[in-house]
Amino acid sequence: MGEENLEEQRRSLDRSRLRRGFILAVSLSAATLVIISLVTLDRETFSALSNLSPGFLVLAAGLSLGRWLWSIVRMRLLIRCAGRDVPVRNIVKTVYAGYFTGLVTPLRAGGVTGEMFFLYEYGLGAGEAVAVVSFGACISTALLLLLFPFAIWIARSFIDLSITIQGVLFSALAIGLLYLALVLWAILRPHATVEKTLIGYSPAFLRRRSWYRRFLARLSAEIQAFAGSLRQLAKIGVRKLALVVVLTMLYWFTGFMAIPAAVVGLGYGSYFWQAVVAQLVVHILMPFVPTPGGSGIGEVGFLYVYKSILPDVGVAGLLTLIWRFIDFYLGLLVGGAAFILIMRDIGRSPRRESDEAAGGVEGEAVEMQAPPRGKT
Repeated sequence: MGEENLEEQRRSLDRSRLRRGFILAVSLSAATLVIISLVTLDRETFSALSNLSPGFLVLAAGLSLGRWLWSIVRMRLLIRCAGRDVPVRNIVKTVYAGYFTGLVTPLRAGGVTGEMFFLYEYGLGAGEAVAVVSFGACISTALLLLLFPFAIWIARSFIDLSITIQGVLFSALAIGLLYLALVLWAILRPHATVEKTLIGYSPAFLRRRSWYRRFLARLSAEIQAFAGSLRQLAKIGVRKLALVVVLTMLYWFTGFMAIPAAVVGLGYGSYFWQAVVAQLVVHILMPFVPTPGGSGIGEVGFLYVYKSILPDVGVAGLLTLIWRFIDFYLGLLVGGAAFILIMRDIGRSPRRESDEAAGGVEGEAVEMQAPPRGKT
C-alpha cells in the first residue's frame, strides 16, 4: 500500500464527514444517557452520588486518558524500528487525534486510518506509516482474540450473560478468527488475491451485489496491508517484539482499571473484581458497535452488563454516565484538541506541497544536467 491508500484515507478523514460523525455520535449518546437517567434514577443513585470520592473519579479519568501513553511509547518504538524518527510531541498528537477520529467514525475505523495519515503528514513514507500503525493493530487484534475465550469463560462465573450477549461475543470471536486466518493466508501466499478467493466462496446472490464486491475489495486491501506490515516489521527481533506486546498489554490493562476505580469511588469496592470482568466484556463488544463512538448501543450494552453485577440499577445507570464522560466526552475534548493542532501543523507545511516542491526541484536539476536536444 502506498500513496493511493493515503489519498483514500485523506478522503475518509474529510472534515465534513468527521463533523457529521461527531454530531451523530454526541446526539445519540446524549439522548441515550438522558433516557437511561430518567429510567434508572432512584434513591440508590443519590446515595452513591453522596458517597462519590472525587479522588477515585480523577483516577478513573487519568487511567482512561493515560492508557494512550503506552500507545505513544509503542508507536515511537515501531517508528524507530522502521529506521525513522518523529518528535515525541507529534507522536502524542497523532495518538490522541487518532483517538478522536476513532470516536466519530463507525466501528472506530477512523482511528487506524487517522494515525496512518497523520504519521504520513509528519514525514513518514506512505508504506512506513501503514506498516507502523498496522503492526501495532495486528498485535492488539491478536491479543484480543487470545483473550476472547478466557473473557467468555470467566464472565459466565460473575455475570448473568443473556443468550443475545453471548451470541454477539461468539460472533465477534468467529469474525476475529476468520480475519486472523485470512491474514495468515496472505502472509503464506503473498501473491494470492484474497478478494477473488472470497468471491469464489460467496453465495451467488451476494456476488452480484456491487456493494459486496466493494466491501471485499476494501477487506482484501486491509488484509494485504496487515500481512505486509507483519512481514516488514517481523524482523525487529524477539526482544523488541516482546516489548511491543508488553506495551499493548499495559494499554489494555490500564483501560480495564478505569471503571473498576470508579466503582470503588462510588462506595462499592467489594464489586471491584466483578467490575474488572464486566469491563473486559465491554472492551470486547465495543469495537463491533457500528455507530460512531458506539453511541446509543454502547450505553445500553454497558448498562446491561453492569446491572448484572451491581446491587441496584440506579447505581449502574450512574456508572454508565461516568463511563461515557471519561471514555467518550473527555476523549472528544482531548483528542479534538490534538486533531486541531495537527490540522494547524498540516496547514503550515502540507506534505503534498512539500513533496511536489521537492519533485519540482529534482526535475529542474535533471533538466539542467541533461544535454541540449540534438547534441550528445
